[in-house]
Amino acid sequence: MSQPVVFRPRGGVILAICAIAVCVTALVFMAVSDGLGSLARWGWPIVLVAWLAYLLYVHPRVTVTDGFVEVRNLVRTHRVPWGDVDEVDSRYALTITTRSGARIRAWAAPAPGARQALSTRREEVAGVPGEGDSRRPSDSESSLSGGAAALVRRTLETYRRQGGADLEGGTATTWNIPALVVTVALVAAALFSLA
Repeated sequence: MSQPVVFRPRGGVILAICAIAVCVTALVFMAVSDGLGSLARWGWPIVLVAWLAYLLYVHPRVTVTDGFVEVRNLVRTHRVPWGDVDEVDSRYALTITTRSGARIRAWAAPAPGARQALSTRREEVAGVPGEGDSRRPSDSESSLSGGAAALVRRTLETYRRQGGADLEGGTATTWNIPALVVTVALVAAALFSLA
């Protein structure tokens, strides 16, 4: 795999685009009907809703490369080298356990909801690692968590087959400071405009 593979759920992106489009329409309507002064004063709660739609549904992702798997959640990003990956699970969400025992859950790859779980057939999880009834609907590649977990497992298996070493450490966690600053600023502006 020479190019990174980015996993981001399509349904969340579509939902975010719809929410952002509604917010933009509301802002345009507010500017046209009440003027730019009113928009500058009362538009911040709408901008906050659009930002939160982006932050919750577009920003999170799982990136798989030859050297590492990167899990970008709402406010933190975890870069885990393949040598530090101990276990990959998909029970509640794609979860990567490092050799030191740290558990990293991917916001972009949650387990399926009840309806999708009930409609999952045994054949869909037959090829997943595990024995007997230990396989769950969240392991199905048609689910968000299962699809991401399968991609991570295949890449990890390739890494180990090519002689990659199991090395504890090397996982880097960084805070997404710009997202935090923008969120705090928009919350403050929204509260100020509503007060």
